[in-house]
Amino acid sequence: MWIVIAIVVMLFAIKTYINYSMIKEEIEKVNSDINLVQQEIAYSEKFYSKYLDSDYSNYFLSHKNNILFDWEYIIMITEKEEDNNSDSEYIKKNEWTKTPQESWKEFIKSKLN
Repeated sequence: MWIVIAIVVMLFAIKTYINYSMIKEEIEKVNSDINLVQQEIAYSEKFYSKYLDSDYSNYFLSHKNNILFDWEYIIMITEKEEDNNSDSEYIKKNEWTKTPQESWKEFIKSKLN
């Protein structure tokens, strides 16, 4: 009889310890999430807001979104083929593209051919 009571008490103690450890892990996880959110808020308050208020924000944001200015070009650098083609034919074949969309279309055409 005492053995059955001892086993039941041990099972209850094990269950209680497992619940305690799970609660402790969840508390640590919530604290790390809170710390991460606080760091993101501090970054946006200290650096990102100053970055957006600066004179260069339009320049940086346009490059972040792959928007080119009028004086900028995308240049595709490739190795020269070993054929007997003249340089003018090579330049005509690999013309510069002005927009990312044109460059992407040229890339897809070259891969499909």
